[in-house]
Amino acid sequence: MKASHFIARQLRLLLIVLLAYLAAGCRPPTPQPPPPGEILARAAGRMKSLHSFHFLIDRSGALAYLDAGQSVAFARAEGDFYAPDQARATIRVILPGLVAEVQMIALGDEYWETGLLSNQWEKLPPGAGFNPATLFDPQSGFQEILGKDLGDLSYQGLQELGEIPGQLFYTLSGRLEGERLYELSYGLIGPQAMEVSLWVAVETFEVYRVQIDEPLPPGESDPNGGAVSGESVTRWRIDFWEFNEVKAISPPPGG
Repeated sequence: MKASHFIARQLRLLLIVLLAYLAAGCRPPTPQPPPPGEILARAAGRMKSLHSFHFLIDRSGALAYLDAGQSVAFARAEGDFYAPDQARATIRVILPGLVAEVQMIALGDEYWETGLLSNQWEKLPPGAGFNPATLFDPQSGFQEILGKDLGDLSYQGLQELGEIPGQLFYTLSGRLEGERLYELSYGLIGPQAMEVSLWVAVETFEVYRVQIDEPLPPGESDPNGGAVSGESVTRWRIDFWEFNEVKAISPPPGG
C-alpha cells in the first residue's frame, strides 16, 4: 500500500511538472520590435486615421504662461477630440494665490469658453484661447509633428504604463524640433529642440503617451544653472485613450 501511494505521488508530481512545461511553451513569444523609424511612421499614420480620442495634457516643473504678463500659468487640460476640428476640455490654470478651471468647446471656427469668475459660457473670436482642436488637427497638428519633427530615435525596450498594468508598449526616445509645436500650442511648448519619449501600443500602434522635457529658455536660469522657479525643465505629459469612442461634440448650453 505504501509503495502504491509513493508511485501515485510521484506520478502527480511528474504530471504537474509536465503541465507547467507545456504552459510555458504555449506562452506567446515576446514581440520583435520593428526599427524605431517604422514604429514612429506607423504610430503617426494610426493617429491620423483616428476620428476621436480622449486626451490629457499635464505640465510639471517650471511654469508655462498663457499670457505675456506671466500672470496665468497652464497646469493641465483634459477632454475629447473629434476629427477634424471639434474639441471640448477642462483647462486648469494657476493665478497668483488661486487655482481655477475653465471649460472650452471648439467646433470648427466657433469657440466658447467659460469665464474665470462668472463660470458663464462666452463665445470668443477664433484663436482667442487655447484650442486642442488646433493642436490635434489630423493634417497640420500633433499627428503631423510625429511624422516630421522627431529625430535621433532610439528604441528603449518594452515597457508598461502604471495606469495600464499588463500591457506592453514600444518605447522610443529622441529629439523633437519645437517650432511647429510652439505655434500649435499657443506658445506654451517650444520653440527650441526638446527631449521626447513615446509609448506606442505593440499590435495596433496607437500612441498612448508622449513625454516632452523642455529646457528653460536662455536668460531664465540663475548663474549656477538652476531655474529661477527651482526647476530646470518643464515636463509635458500627453496621454491618449478611448480611441474612436468619443461622440461628436455639441455647442454649450445657449450656444
